[in-house]
Amino acid sequence: MLRTRVRKNLAVGLVITTVMTALSVAVADDGGRVEELRESLKVGLSVTGAVTGATWLLQRRRAARSSP
Repeated sequence: MLRTRVRKNLAVGLVITTVMTALSVAVADDGGRVEELRESLKVGLSVTGAVTGATWLLQRRRAARSSP
């Protein structure tokens, strides 16, 4: 299932986002848990989207160069 780089990057990014969010919420004090959760999800998903999008664009460019 994870044969392409885009899918691998997306899977790795989502795992990292999940772990980062869980750690941030666990460390946060009781009053800031919801805000910390939202902030962690925003940052994690933004980074995951950026890396996945960049990988997808690079793959498209390489495929376009190699096709006749």
